[in-house]
Amino acid sequence: MNIDERIRNELEAQGSAVDELSVEEKGLFPMLFRIFTGGLARWAAFAMALTLAFVGLTVWCGYEFFTAASVDDRVFWGVLAVVAFHAVSMFKMWFFMEMNRHSVTREVKRVEIALARLDKDRTQQQ
Repeated sequence: MNIDERIRNELEAQGSAVDELSVEEKGLFPMLFRIFTGGLARWAAFAMALTLAFVGLTVWCGYEFFTAASVDDRVFWGVLAVVAFHAVSMFKMWFFMEMNRHSVTREVKRVEIALARLDKDRTQQQ
């Protein structure tokens, strides 16, 4: 058996065990729901409630903007709509950064497990 076949066999043997430990998230919603687990679950729920509140505020301010009679009222409601929309976008960015943090953490743990098993196999061979 040459070295390529040996490496391939080792990677296949270790890959199945590492894949069992990791949960692949396929799609946006499973990744989003993973945010609501762990230590920041309460903060994520609070941020989601604030996001929904600001979405409602954005829609309400937008409606008031288009139904305002004077220019002063339109400026007031327009500025409020832009500020509320900006808040929604910032909460969205926070959620995407949290999803990225969870994904990176999962991948780092997979690499740690693979390295630990590789080190264990090397010590057993010696």
